[in-house]
Amino acid sequence: MVWWQEKPMRLIQTNLREIDATLDVDTYMQSLEKFSANALLFNVGGIAANYPSELKYHYVNPFLKDDFTGKVIERAHEKGMKFIARFDFSRLNEVHALSNPDWLYRSAEGNIVNYNGQVHTCINGYYQQEYSLKILKEVVEKYPVDGVFFNMIGYVTMDYSYNFHGICQCDNCLRRFTEFAGHDRLPLKADPNDPVFRDYAQFCIETVKELFDRRVTLVKNINPNIAISNYTHTNADIYRKESGSCMYFPLPECNYSATENVRTVTGSWEGMAVSNAAVHFVDFAMRHSAVSPHLTALRLVQNLVNGGWLDYYVIGTLVNQDDRLCFDLVKDIYRFHKEHEHYYTNFQSLAEVCLVAPDTKRPDSKKEFNGIVRMLSENHIQYNLLNESVLESPEAFEKLQRYKLIILADLKNMSDVAVATVDRYVEQGGKLLVTGMTSTSDKKGRPLGQVRLKSLGVKDFTHKPKTQGAYYRIREGDKSKMNGFESLDLVYLNGDALECKLEDDAKGFLGLIPSCMFGPPEKCYITEETDTPGLIFNRYGKGETAYIPWGLGAHYEKMSNHGHARVFLAKLRDVLGHREQLEVTASPLVEISLHEARGSSRRLVSAVNVSGQLGTAFHEPLPIRNIHFSLKAEREPSRVHALRRSGDIPFVYNDGQVSFSLGELDLFETIVLED
Repeated sequence: MVWWQEKPMRLIQTNLREIDATLDVDTYMQSLEKFSANALLFNVGGIAANYPSELKYHYVNPFLKDDFTGKVIERAHEKGMKFIARFDFSRLNEVHALSNPDWLYRSAEGNIVNYNGQVHTCINGYYQQEYSLKILKEVVEKYPVDGVFFNMIGYVTMDYSYNFHGICQCDNCLRRFTEFAGHDRLPLKADPNDPVFRDYAQFCIETVKELFDRRVTLVKNINPNIAISNYTHTNADIYRKESGSCMYFPLPECNYSATENVRTVTGSWEGMAVSNAAVHFVDFAMRHSAVSPHLTALRLVQNLVNGGWLDYYVIGTLVNQDDRLCFDLVKDIYRFHKEHEHYYTNFQSLAEVCLVAPDTKRPDSKKEFNGIVRMLSENHIQYNLLNESVLESPEAFEKLQRYKLIILADLKNMSDVAVATVDRYVEQGGKLLVTGMTSTSDKKGRPLGQVRLKSLGVKDFTHKPKTQGAYYRIREGDKSKMNGFESLDLVYLNGDALECKLEDDAKGFLGLIPSCMFGPPEKCYITEETDTPGLIFNRYGKGETAYIPWGLGAHYEKMSNHGHARVFLAKLRDVLGHREQLEVTASPLVEISLHEARGSSRRLVSAVNVSGQLGTAFHEPLPIRNIHFSLKAEREPSRVHALRRSGDIPFVYNDGQVSFSLGELDLFETIVLED
């Protein structure tokens, strides 16, 4: 087995500044040992070479005194650490860039982007296409690196101040795009309704992949035991992701960022290591200030309990941070993992629900997905994540069949292959829960005017734009089939919806109230109700589907209304009849995960306390007490014990269920049921 698949690692990324090359190597290595690190990610080349490069156009760090990279690799290996070399070819120092204009990005006005002396390159120019390979070859042949990581491998159109400079208009891009799609122009903006841009979007995907594959081939031909780490699954060994903050992201922060990042990889690509970075700093312009220590801790423990690498990322080194408040927490989590790493090695999720994660930048689709993640997590429903691109792979049907229930959250753009695969899953006995405008457009985003998933039981639809004062009525007949609505008669609709006509055997729940008066108070009453359904149930082959043709998840993500959560749970539990193998009595502020060690019946129940968030702040989580678990088990476990509190836990085994309790939860805990 290759080293990156043996176990989850404890990685530290020190994104070195030029001045850090003067640091004493022994001091640097000692700082890593204090954090129990066994893997190091270290910038070696690209923007600045931290070694004495002999290549003419490889800018050497002016603060370099000797072979800093060589010394660090030697010491790392002496201490049993793996060394991953970081490269960034997206920018080139102006010393070399200005004399080679054909290598550079160009705006629509023909301008370059020079940011602090570092000039944006274009991936279709000579520097990235050819010279980057020379740099890689020099490093990989010269040093015994254990891995390589490529930063910013795509088309870089934004600088570090978040200024958008537009789609690159350089001659190299135009030439290659014309060869690719036959167009005599490049698009000027990202407009999915423009067929030229749709072709350009595919062009970007394929050209980025082509260059990345060439770099990988070069490295692997020199040494196949070098791990490839990148922000992609294709041709990579370690999928690198980040849980980071940004002043321009929607706030407050997502509680489940690290969980999402790790589960998407582990649920989509078997054998792929996942290293999700807990980013130390607040944002690009605030790199010397750290996020809350409790946010960093939350990100790390979500990595840990879901089987990902521990990954902590700082600008500079651990020696010269100006904000060190999180250090004790990070050290404690890394130390815990070092002592218990065998429990978190080679295990698999036991979730029977799978949520398909959108591989799209549509903000509305992401909101829908986030809202459903929150409802699943807050109600302790075990779920895995599957990247939507996997639905087009040859193994897609086999992957779907592992689950009792699949969720598609407003997955608007679906290929014919993906649609057919999901329908086949239902036909063969699977259960499907769907929201929003799923399957109404093709993969490129062209509207097709129909719900293409036959399993949903929809003949056709009319698009209903967002109107104020709309609701769905929960009728008496609905209440007889759905629990939790004794004191709740409607939920509001504040977004687009589809007014669907149903196939003969499909059944509609919830009646649309199109729009009612809401002012002045004297006129606030409902005058019209319809039978247009807000929830559709259908049997298809041996399986069943429940479809909500509006953005239920996005509604919950925005306002967290109890009515929307109850509709979701009723759809899951009452309409589709889903039951969890692990029943949990706990606050919604406890995130639960259930895993099993491969090759044995040892199971791990992990609990993460997310109670520390208040608005945009992350504080120390409040202790949560008396959490009760009941888990289906074919036989009585020999022992139940906690890893963090290090002690046996009393349990009762009766009629195929093992029951136990956790007296108090601080940040996190893992309870092990030994076979």
